Amino acid sequence: MSGSTSPEEEKELLEWFRNVRSKDEIFSFYKRKWEEVSGKELSADIQGQMFHKIKRRMETTTAAGKEAEVKELPYKKYLGKWWSYVAVILLCVSLGIGSHLYTRDIGGSQQEYIVSAEKGQRASLTLPDGTRVWLNSHTHITYNGNYGKDERAVYLSGEAYFEVAKDKKHRFVVKAGDLEVEALGTAFNVKAYDEDKELTATLFEGSIRAVVGNEMAILSPDQHVRFNKVSRRLLVERPTNSSYARMWRNDELAFESETLENIAVLLNRMYNVQVKFASEKIKRYRFSGVIKNNSLDNIFEIISLTAPILYGAEGDTITLREK
Repeated sequence: MSGSTSPEEEKELLEWFRNVRSKDEIFSFYKRKWEEVSGKELSADIQGQMFHKIKRRMETTTAAGKEAEVKELPYKKYLGKWWSYVAVILLCVSLGIGSHLYTRDIGGSQQEYIVSAEKGQRASLTLPDGTRVWLNSHTHITYNGNYGKDERAVYLSGEAYFEVAKDKKHRFVVKAGDLEVEALGTAFNVKAYDEDKELTATLFEGSIRAVVGNEMAILSPDQHVRFNKVSRRLLVERPTNSSYARMWRNDELAFESETLENIAVLLNRMYNVQVKFASEKIKRYRFSGVIKNNSLDNIFEIISLTAPILYGAEGDTITLREK
């Protein structure tokens, strides 16, 4: 969608669309999107814009070929038929921007599917069993062609939110480095960036089983489990605000006594910017709260209002210094 794919990648994508084995997944995706927009109303302004764009495209197409008479259809009736189709297309486009799906052979006829969201982007997907997954920035998720035959296993690097489809015969497990999170028809968030010192899983509905080596913990809703890569300890806690773990899905930032140094790591993933500190003292400032309008300017403006900090931007580099 962004025009950054190579000819080889475009060819691979088209081959996936043409592959008969992909038709069920593609059909399920568009059917769900169609149902989601059913019954929704667009504003008169948007309908008018869509009408004129469609009309211009029809006139352009006609002019490029042989001349043909284009009849003017009644405005409301015409839009009543077309706005839902275009709305579905817009939804699919907005979902696809920032995500990349590709496959690779992993031996014999076996294939591996990889969906990724780069820095500054997010993505979502529906797995073959109907499980829905949202990917935060700088994240990729992998599953192979045997998904759902023996078990439903996905491999995660980064952060993702899962709404798992119920299937008592095939367990669903997220493998994130040394941490395995097994779900039983549930909703949960897993944060497992390679560069982070800790892996965390937060449960919202149902139950999950977290396993690292010989250690195991079963979580109840609103609990989270933390695994420290250095100490190798698995710790279950009930955070004050468990909902903070999934607010990123709604473009909200939530901090609970978070250092500015850690916030800078988060902003690098979300906006693909580099944050520089003029002093070590600034890194240790801590922040708590929720930022709902999380444009980059808004975030730093709020930070500068709550702490003695000034910020300046040059290209994709943000420099912070004391007032």
